[in-house]
Amino acid sequence: MLPRSSARKVVESGKRYGTLLGSGAASGLIASLALSALMLLAERVAGLPVGTFYIVLVSAVTQATDYGMSAIVQGLMLHLAAGTALGLVMSAPFAVSRRAYSLLGRFAPGFGLGAGALIWAALFVPVTFGIMMPLLQSHDGQSVISQRAPDSKLFQVAVSDLLAMMDRVIYTALAFNMLYGLVALILTRSLSGALFGRRKQVIL
Repeated sequence: MLPRSSARKVVESGKRYGTLLGSGAASGLIASLALSALMLLAERVAGLPVGTFYIVLVSAVTQATDYGMSAIVQGLMLHLAAGTALGLVMSAPFAVSRRAYSLLGRFAPGFGLGAGALIWAALFVPVTFGIMMPLLQSHDGQSVISQRAPDSKLFQVAVSDLLAMMDRVIYTALAFNMLYGLVALILTRSLSGALFGRRKQVIL
């Protein structure tokens, strides 16, 4: 059997790990919601139909070209799920030890910006050039992606126009991903700190 002090350390380590992972997942979800709102606003400012990103995302995955409003919802859910998972992964290294957690407390903004840039370079860029663009280019004979409401066609997006603006999308995504990382890790620090503080008060 483990000595009482060792068992206590194991329990405390498990609680710290669970708290940080839970805070990271929640923070990733919140940051993804904020990022989604900014993306929808950016689409409006750029003159694109609201929800274009999610329609393109679902189009690239399903290879369909005609959608109802459910496509935007499906794309949003996929985005939020990915953001939650990334928030959990980003928080994991800081749960390894108290020293790692203290580094999060001191340098969360810097770590967040760096993590966002890493997500962009290691995930967004390869997925865009390796999956989404080839799938969009494979729409043989289909030059338009349509989005429909129950009673009428809302808008159409030319595949050629989407491909032409991909370079701009790539660079804009860097800023968005860095913002996501910044918000996610700052929230992780705040949420986990609040939970740890509440536990100390309960113990006292």
